[in-house]
Formats: sequence, C-alpha cells, structure tokens
Amino acid sequence: MRTIISIFIFFLFLISMFSLSIKAQVPLEAPQPVTEEEVNRFMEEYRARYVKMDLDGFMALFSDEAVENRVVPYADIRQAYGRFFANSKSMQYNLEIYSIQTYEKSAIVRGRYEVIQTLKRRNEKKVFRGDIQWDVIWEKGSLKIRGINYGRDR
Repeated sequence: MRTIISIFIFFLFLISMFSLSIKAQVPLEAPQPVTEEEVNRFMEEYRARYVKMDLDGFMALFSDEAVENRVVPYADIRQAYGRFFANSKSMQYNLEIYSIQTYEKSAIVRGRYEVIQTLKRRNEKKVFRGDIQWDVIWEKGSLKIRGINYGRDR
C-alpha cells in the first residue's frame, strides 16, 4: 500500500512539473500592434531628449543592437552623440514626419530633420538638415530605435 501511495505521489509530481513547463513556454500576453499614435509620442520624446542633450536619456531610446546609416554600431553612436552634445551650448530640432508605416512589432518612420546647433565656443551656429528614416521596434516593453538612416543636404 505504501508503494502505491508513493507511486501515486510521484506521478502527481511529474504531471504538475510537466504542466508548469508548458505554461512557462506560453507568452503571458501577445503584444498589441504598434500604433501611429504611439510612434508619434515616441518621436516627440526623441526630439525632446535630443534638445535637452541628455545623452543617457537619449540613448535609452535606442536598442543595444541599433545601427546608424547601416554601419555604425550602438557604442559608436553613443560616442558620437556624446561628443556632439558636449560641444553644444544649445540645440533646436525641427522634424517633419512624412510617413509612418506600422507593423505588428515595429514601424518605419520617414521624414525630414533640421538641427540647429549653437556651439559652446564662439556662439557659432551650425545647421544640419536632410531626409531621415527610423526603424522602430518593440523591445522589452517599449519602443526602441533599431536603425536610423539619414543624409545631409549640401
């Protein structure tokens, strides 16, 4: 009798472990598709952090796997923006969004940018403008930039 009870308890244990492993493999909740409204809010936050020249806050908007202009990796992107912000007294960022294409877990944003940088030395102003495209993805519960590609007008 004792053996039968032990076997029964052993099988109950196996069944409960099997059901726990199945539950662990099923996502708790499927993510909702990216909406245009979410992307617009994200882009406004991007612009605001850029203007504040808050390097940590700005780079938090980028995926660790982000690539700029198809070749520059995250670490180099961070270093370049760090130098750019460090040499700036103030910044203006104008953005015109042409289109937002949303997908289930990502979005492509196309537009035109204009950055007006006031340098710390000599109060000199520099203007950068051109076309720009962001590849934005859901990552760890928030939108992040996976890729950013832009050109500069001559």
